Formats: sequence, structure tokens, C-alpha cells
Amino acid sequence: MFFNLILNFKRAVLFIKASKVLSLSFVFMPLMGCAVATGLIFASLIRGISYAPDLEEVLFNYTTLGFAFVESFAFLLFFVAGIVIIL
Repeated sequence: MFFNLILNFKRAVLFIKASKVLSLSFVFMPLMGCAVATGLIFASLIRGISYAPDLEEVLFNYTTLGFAFVESFAFLLFFVAGIVIIL
């Protein structure tokens, strides 16, 4: 009886750990999208400067704004991952 109780407890703990790993993998998958978006933003900056060199400062300002938005989403994902680990 006592052995079954310990075995069930170990299974429950293993299930909780497995669910945390799966949820973390789902949280970190959009980080790949953040990396792709960062590459696209800076590729667009290079293309825009090659088309209109006189607008370099304006394009750079918009690029830094877009990069900050994408990185804020990435930091939000890290925050969610931390909450998943704690809970």
C-alpha cells in the first residue's frame, strides 16, 4: 500500500516536470520568429538605404523602433517562461 502511494507520487512529479518541459518548448518556439523578424527588419534597412541614401537617418529610426518592438516581445516570452518554471 505504502509502496503504491510513493510510486503514484513519483509518477505525479514526473508528469508535472514533463508538462513544464512541454510548455517551455511552446513558449520558446516564437523566439525563432523574433530572430527571423530581426533579420528581416535589418535587411529592409539595408535595402531602403540602398534605394534612398538620403533617408538613412529616418530609416534607421524606424528600424530601431521595429527592433525594440520585436525584442520587447522576446523579453515578454522570457517572462512567461520564468512564470512557467516557478509554477
